[in-house]
Amino acid sequence: MTITLYTKPGCVQCRATARQFDKADVRIDTIDVSADTAAAQLLADLGYRSVPVVIADGQSWAGHRPDRVDAVIRQLAQAMSCPHL
Repeated sequence: MTITLYTKPGCVQCRATARQFDKADVRIDTIDVSADTAAAQLLADLGYRSVPVVIADGQSWAGHRPDRVDAVIRQLAQAMSCPHL
């Protein structure tokens, strides 16, 4: 599962979201929308007006949402513990 965190400098909620993934040893891709106009346009096209925005496994949300981050972490842990046939 690819997890992308869209951020910008000085964003406290962005740092909190990244820290929550980091504490769980979950790798995320981080994109600074202030330096990536295509990423900023993507978020605007999706209706987001602020960061952080997380996109993971077809889901997306804005703001620091510990409940949503925990759900993604649990989903990853479950996927890693299931044997692949």
